[in-house]
Amino acid sequence: MARPYRRRAVSSFTPAYSHDPLERIDSIAGINSDRSRWSLTQTAAIAAIEAGTDEFFVTAETGPVKLVVVAHRDQKYLGTEREKSHPDDLISLLRGK
Repeated sequence: MARPYRRRAVSSFTPAYSHDPLERIDSIAGINSDRSRWSLTQTAAIAAIEAGTDEFFVTAETGPVKLVVVAHRDQKYLGTEREKSHPDDLISLLRGK
């Protein structure tokens, strides 16, 4: 049986005050189609992506950029699907809003 699937646009984030580059995002947030607001911690967003219940994206000049779970030394964090060619892509896209 298929799980519910939501595609959510991320319009803002709350920075974590950490010097660790993998802990720079505390939470992400956006607006639902009914104009209500949603917010998830990075940990909850990672769990939703891994469970397949949610997909998150940020709008860039070239179109939507999907958020993915990235692992570094067994620590998971949010990044974008184009992170390898655009270092710190998620942070720069969110700050540009």
